[in-house]
Amino acid sequence: MKNLLFPVLMDDQKETEALEELTKAIAFKPELQMLHLRAAFYESMGDKTSARQDCEAALCLDHNHTDTLNLYNRTQDQATRSI
Repeated sequence: MKNLLFPVLMDDQKETEALEELTKAIAFKPELQMLHLRAAFYESMGDKTSARQDCEAALCLDHNHTDTLNLYNRTQDQATRSI
């Protein structure tokens, strides 16, 4: 039920609250989907470093997760271009 809160918070542009909720959920039980969601959230906010860190953590759980691999590669490409 709590997962239903995240899209509402994102729609309302309440990034800080959504990140806090995701962080609490991850602290309670680190799960691939939650790490991926927070990584995507960080990417959308322009925080590529945090996005990559969450991708790396998610990939430790499943190194073949396609969506996370794509997100990780995208943040790596963006970091390379900004140098």
